[in-house]
Order: sequence, then structure tokens, then C-alpha cells
Amino acid sequence: MLAQPDRLRRKRDFALLSQKGRVVYAQEFTLRFRPSETTKIGFVASTKVFKRANKRNRVKRRMRAALRDLQTNWPEKLDLMFMIKANVLDVDFAVLKQSILHAFEKIPAALALPPTPRKTSKQSAKHQSFIKRRMSPLAWMGVMLIKLYQKRYHPIMAHFVM
Repeated sequence: MLAQPDRLRRKRDFALLSQKGRVVYAQEFTLRFRPSETTKIGFVASTKVFKRANKRNRVKRRMRAALRDLQTNWPEKLDLMFMIKANVLDVDFAVLKQSILHAFEKIPAALALPPTPRKTSKQSAKHQSFIKRRMSPLAWMGVMLIKLYQKRYHPIMAHFVM
């Protein structure tokens, strides 16, 4: 178990790392990180990848154990978020530790690059629902009819509307 001060706990920290953190890719995980006052570590084992809770817990325990052994090699003053991939369960423990060390070695090069924000597919749907809420139903129907007309009769002009 990682000590309490070494853990990422708040939802806000995970969200900041997810949106504004820099990325290092490995075969077993994706490491997102950003500068902070102290080094804190968090894990994401999604239900999309690991359907059962015991698998999610097991991969997090494996990652914690590997990081505990490598504590002297942790980068300083960075928040780290490990997004764990499915093959962590199958990989040998020594290989997992080597992969973590290799990811830590890639961090200085990744810090030199500008951060790439994570794209969300929900953004456009969210924007559409915002527009829908701001317009009256009749006005919304009018916009949709105009779009349909332009796509059908003016295919060249179709991409200029919303």
C-alpha cells in the first residue's frame, strides 16, 4: 500500500491529469503526469477493460507493489496517473518494473513538449444539447429543416452550416 501522502485522492486531481497532463505510453499502461509540489500517484483501472472488480483490484495491487519497489526512482514533484491496460495481468513482475522504469526515463523528453489536451467525444454532443436548450422547439426544428434542405439540394453549402 502506498502511504497516504503519496496517493492521488481527489477527483479534481484525476480530472486535471486526464485533461491537461502530458503522456508517456507503455505497453502495459499509459502514464499521465503534470508538475506539482510533491509526487503523488494514482491508478485508473476501467470497468471497460477489467469487467470484474477483483481483476481491477489485482492490477492496482500489482502496480502498487512494483512502484513500492522502485520508490527511489520516482520522479520528483510530479503527479502521476497510471491508466492500466489489460495485459498487466499477464506480464511478468520484473518486466512490469522495467516498463515503469522505462516510462520514468521518458518523462524529461515528454516535459519538453507542449501538453496535448485530451479530446472528448462528448464535447460536441454537449454543445448540441446546450443549443437545443437555449432555443425554442420551433426554432430548433427550423434549424434542422434548413440543414436538411442544404444537404439535399445544396451539397456544396452543407458543411458551412453549424
